[in-house]
Amino acid sequence: MGIERLYEPPTIGELTPVAPGVLWLRLPLPFQLDHINVWLIEEDTQYTLVDCGAGLPDVAAIWEQIEQQLFTRKPLGRIVVTHAHPDHIGMAGPLSRKHGAPVLMSASEYFAARALCANLPGFDSHTLAEFMSSHGLVNDQKADETQKARGGLFARLVPEPPLNFLRIQDGDTLEIGGHTWRCMAGYGHCPEHISLICDSLNLMISGDMLLPTISTNVSVYGSEPEGNPLLSFLQSVQTMRTLPDSLTVLPSHGVPFKGLRDRCDQLLRHHDHRLNELLEAVREKGGLSARQAISVLFKREMDGHQTSFAMGEAIAHLHYLWRKGVVQRKAIGGVWTFSAL
Repeated sequence: MGIERLYEPPTIGELTPVAPGVLWLRLPLPFQLDHINVWLIEEDTQYTLVDCGAGLPDVAAIWEQIEQQLFTRKPLGRIVVTHAHPDHIGMAGPLSRKHGAPVLMSASEYFAARALCANLPGFDSHTLAEFMSSHGLVNDQKADETQKARGGLFARLVPEPPLNFLRIQDGDTLEIGGHTWRCMAGYGHCPEHISLICDSLNLMISGDMLLPTISTNVSVYGSEPEGNPLLSFLQSVQTMRTLPDSLTVLPSHGVPFKGLRDRCDQLLRHHDHRLNELLEAVREKGGLSARQAISVLFKREMDGHQTSFAMGEAIAHLHYLWRKGVVQRKAIGGVWTFSAL
């Protein structure tokens, strides 16, 4: 079947119908990945919003426009947050307080967001810098750029987190717009991502778990320094592959598409290729740190923000090989180095 793109990208801030009662809104991001898609589902007396954009002035201004276009006729009744990354949860607090709308999300994501917003020890920029240093990103320009780009970034993009939430989890169902939407948990990109599936509309709001052209970031962080998130992500993709192939996928980045199973297969092959490439490099070079592995996995120049994600990805792939038992890990000069067994 292949991957079938169903729409051209809309103008930022423009409401675009994608299914009966479902509107697509694209909001800006100040990064190379310059947008997020959010979804408004019309009900009899209100709208349900799925994800809401980063807490930035230009995003808030777009929501003021939407206020006049939609919410003067029907209020915003509730907000579903797929996961706690800033582009998804950033405006949840302000919108929730303004409209009295509850925020529905998984418990793991809610508490992760509150810890990051509070810059708690273990979730702060100092922890990030020490963790990256232990994997070889230290005393160079990229280390300084990464620290400046990511230090306190979450709190800047989520200045007013939601103060409470309603818990949703894998297997729950939500009645939205006269249709039943199933909650499906995914792991690896974040602790407990929730996608929504509506069989009667043949739709999947996939969040970041299933994107049409890029693989979502899978990283290890200092709060779980020995984690193996890539294994969790690949297992989640294998589970998603069992969903009906007829679903139209509404992703957080890119455009809606069909071809869910082919896309899952592409992602599984992509990571298998990267793991094999990385293992070969480890064997050839006699050992690699994550900092050194970046050039194996990524063939382009990156700024500090991108380097931080690349470091997380490199660690995740090395940890997968380590946990699988095909490489060993040893601290050499204070830096974790991975070598073939």
